[in-house]
Formats: sequence, structure tokens, C-alpha cells
Amino acid sequence: MPDYPVVSSDVFGWSEVKLSGWEGVSPQEAFEPALASHLIVIHTTPQPVRVFERADGYRGEGTAKQGDINLFSAGDMSYCRWDGALSFQRLDLSPALTDKVAAELELPIGSGSAIDFGRHIRLQDDRITQMAQWLLEDLRNGGLGGKLYVDSLVRMLSVHLLHRYGTASGHREAVPHRLVRKQLDGALQYIHAYLEQDISLDDIAAAAHVSSSHLVRLFKEATGLAPHQYVIRERINKAQELLVKGSSVHEVAASLGFSDQSHLHRHFKRIVGVTPREYIQSFR
Repeated sequence: MPDYPVVSSDVFGWSEVKLSGWEGVSPQEAFEPALASHLIVIHTTPQPVRVFERADGYRGEGTAKQGDINLFSAGDMSYCRWDGALSFQRLDLSPALTDKVAAELELPIGSGSAIDFGRHIRLQDDRITQMAQWLLEDLRNGGLGGKLYVDSLVRMLSVHLLHRYGTASGHREAVPHRLVRKQLDGALQYIHAYLEQDISLDDIAAAAHVSSSHLVRLFKEATGLAPHQYVIRERINKAQELLVKGSSVHEVAASLGFSDQSHLHRHFKRIVGVTPREYIQSFR
């Protein structure tokens, strides 16, 4: 495929999912004899495009419309030929991650067996589309949400895929009902101890003694915020303290793990209602 993605997660080093956006890719063939990851392709071309597709157990010709989703499992063969310019989003999801999430949810996938989502052509699934869109928006915003935000979305996507399309989709997960006070305290203490670092979802889950697959829901029920939202809010609270004490905007951004001053600026104004410099001036 000689055309290049207009946006890609490669520049951010995402490890558990790779996301790319493609626009107006010229008519051609795309063939992968054995997919290394679970593959999700979301068609975004405004007009219908004629396609011919092959996968393990499937061979057919049809029309790909905006919003159609193709879902393939790792290890599958994937072939597609299209007759007009094609736009799409591609997500490659790590099999190691989905196996890990299945184990955390206590889904009976069988000893030594891997998750299989089957093969789905021109699927409609609003949840997949929405989560992919959130990930794509984060890419276009320069990774504004950070690692914790991406981790949370990828776990949510994995849980949805497992329950709706996975081999264990007919089974209910063993779900803890809430975070007990000791678990919540462990999570909050960890966040505050490492507020200036690039905290991961797994780190917080380990501190709370709960699986990362359950943490997002339980944390939000306990605090009213998703983990990444809570971390950002606490960083902004700390930023306010440091600015009042005389630290520069550049120093605050660097010390609290923001990628640059503009990253701090965007979150600060969204939460506080004014820019960092306007906030400093209010105390003079």
C-alpha cells in the first residue's frame, strides 16, 4: 500500500494499540497472510466504494459504506481490493493485551488458547466507532490525554470486544462491585506520590489491588472522575500552588509531566477558566 497515513500513533510510541488514519488511498490491493494483531478497519469514505474481500472462512464482493467496520483476529489472512479512493481508520490491537484483559475478567478462554474475535465484514458497532474516534482525536491533539487516557480507552475497547465478539462472550465476568476505602486510598496515594511522572493504568491498578480492566469503572464510581481526569485535575491543582510560589510556567509544565507549556496551558484554562499567566497576574 504505497499511500501514507495522514495521522499515526507511531510518533507517540503506543505499544498496546496502533492507530492510523488514511484518506483517499488510491485503488489497489492490500494483503496480509497472517495478521500479527487483531485488526479493526473503520471505513470513513463519504461515498460508497466497491470492494472485494477475503479472510479465513470468507470471500465476497460488496460495497463499503461510511461507518462500516471490518474485524479480524490475530493470525487471520486478510485481503482487500478496492475500485475507488478509500478512506479509513485502522486499529491494530495487541493479542497479549486482550489475553491479559480476558484473564483479569476471569473469562474462560481455555489453557494455552488465544482470544478469537471471529471475522466480521461491514459490521456496525457504535461503541467501536466512538472509542476509535476518541483515540484519533487524541492523536490529532498531539497526545493531549497522555498515556493514562490511552490506556483507559484501550482497556474499554478490549472489554467491549471480548464480551461482544470473543470466544467467551457468553459468560459474565466476575466483577468487584466497588473500591473499598483501603483500595481507593492506595490508588490516590500512588497518584499523588508520582504525580509528576507518566503514570500508567496498570500502576494505579496495582496500588489499588484491582485489575486494570475493572479500575476505570470502579475509580469513576468512587471519585466521580476517570483515572486520567483525576490525575490531570490534581496536576492542575499542584500547578496553581507552584505558580503562586513563584515558579515559571515552563518550570511548572516540566515538573508536573506536561509535554510542554501549551499542554499545561490547554488543561489549565479548561479547568481553572484562565491561562496560567492570567492566574499569576491575579495574585499581583
